[in-house]
Amino acid sequence: MTDDEFFDAQFPGTAHRLRVLRAQDTEFDQICADYHEVFSDLALAPQSTGQTQTRYLADLADSVSDLRNVIEKRLQASDCTNE
Repeated sequence: MTDDEFFDAQFPGTAHRLRVLRAQDTEFDQICADYHEVFSDLALAPQSTGQTQTRYLADLADSVSDLRNVIEKRLQASDCTNE
């Protein structure tokens, strides 16, 4: 799966806009890269019931949520500037 395919699946219809925003802002590009990495880590993490593993998965889920919120806010802000 390419980056565009991944982000289009996560944020439908925004792959092109994300690509443009990432090219313009290295910090935002890193946020997107971190989101992709943490999301993949969460998806591939073994689902064991150990307390340490459970806490790790919860931390990953929190990170994905936080990064997703940042990306969504940036997309919304870019909508406002493009109107």
